[in-house]
Amino acid sequence: MKDKLLSECALFDIQRASRAVAGLYNARLRSAGITVAQWSLLRNISHMGPVSVGRLADALAMERTSVTRLIEPLVELGYVRSFAGADRRVRNLELTAAGLAKVRAGKRHWHAAQRELMETLGACNWRAMRNSLRSTIRLVRERNA
Repeated sequence: MKDKLLSECALFDIQRASRAVAGLYNARLRSAGITVAQWSLLRNISHMGPVSVGRLADALAMERTSVTRLIEPLVELGYVRSFAGADRRVRNLELTAAGLAKVRAGKRHWHAAQRELMETLGACNWRAMRNSLRSTIRLVRERNA
């Protein structure tokens, strides 16, 4: 790579890897009429729900405003219900029946993408990468807490 700054930039490589993997998952999930970003939100809401926007954002390592922006279309599609918590300033999220159906519809497509990635990387490489990614998230969060 000619540009030394880009060739040494950790974020550049992390984002490129993320786009490559997201492309694989998006290609598989497209058959279910959902993107990997929507799938991730729906699966996490399903697992954590009802969940506040803030808690979901923390789990996804995202800004609350970004989660809110990404949730709005899912609410409009009828996949997610947004409602006030005990503290009226807190918005809670839960899946609707249509959202649960969308998760079920996407499950086999997600599994296909997951299998393809595991076959591509190999179990040993995947474990090393997953451990490295999780360690990176933890260390960066601790340092910036």
